[in-house]
Amino acid sequence: MRKWLINAMLSVAAAMPLLAVDGGIGRTITGTWVIPGVAVVGPTPGPGLTVLPFGYMGAIGGSRLDPVAGVIVSNDQANASINVVIPSYTWNTDTKKVNFSSALMLPVNWWGASGSVLANNIFTSTSSANASVGDIIFIPVTVGIHFSQNNNLSVSFWIWAPTGLWRTGNISNVGMGVVTFMPNFGHTYYWEKHKVEFDNFVGFDIYQRNRATDYGSGTMFHWDGMAIKYFGQKKGGIGAIIANQTQITDDTGPLAETLNGFSGRKWGVGPTVVYTARADNPGVTLQFRWINEFHVRNMLKGNVFMAGIYFKLK
Repeated sequence: MRKWLINAMLSVAAAMPLLAVDGGIGRTITGTWVIPGVAVVGPTPGPGLTVLPFGYMGAIGGSRLDPVAGVIVSNDQANASINVVIPSYTWNTDTKKVNFSSALMLPVNWWGASGSVLANNIFTSTSSANASVGDIIFIPVTVGIHFSQNNNLSVSFWIWAPTGLWRTGNISNVGMGVVTFMPNFGHTYYWEKHKVEFDNFVGFDIYQRNRATDYGSGTMFHWDGMAIKYFGQKKGGIGAIIANQTQITDDTGPLAETLNGFSGRKWGVGPTVVYTARADNPGVTLQFRWINEFHVRNMLKGNVFMAGIYFKLK
């Protein structure tokens, strides 16, 4: 029955390409994981709180197809508003060379989507929106290594729990319905002579199979890089962000196997502006970034916006 539906879908859609990663976007939104001081852990022990807001607007043109939550969607368009609350704790250590922290990421998501859903060999236009707590991210331990005050490395392992709203056939789920692992590392270097900061974040999104739809998204490599030129006493700066996502294994499951597997990739680039209104207790930083996605294959193509307050309590 499932193969018959796939064959019917392909004949109706005239062999249009499908998208990689369930929903065409996945866990990582282009250019969002890198922030100023992304690899700096500690050294002051104690609790912390960060609030990080951003939005995404993406679409799939050309009547291409997107597998979303067990259904096939044509001309998928998605808008998202995501506010991530990050409570953290930096542990006390006997050395200033290595620090450890633990954290949770609690996303509060609004997700709106529209498109044409395939049912009974007919595409029917639909739209929906949902808002709730998304999939919670657990970060048991981040290891911060201080080569010097201006040269830092972090190593971590993130775990997504399927806590967000997810239903089969819902094109505006705020969660993905699967456990996901992300080993990652970050690097921060501050070139003091020229007041330039370089930040890089590299990770791998490793998805588990969705039991409800029998769909397995492939592993996604991603890299976010940022350079910021600061002015004055490092209170304000302007810079640029470049990011890449490349799927390194094919999606799996009956649908993907029938299509001989497929994978996606995309690039993103854009400006960023940072202004530190208050250094600490609490730290208040105003941020703006705009990431335009290009060279997109088999994924949603759109724009990422971050315009708000980066709040850090320590």
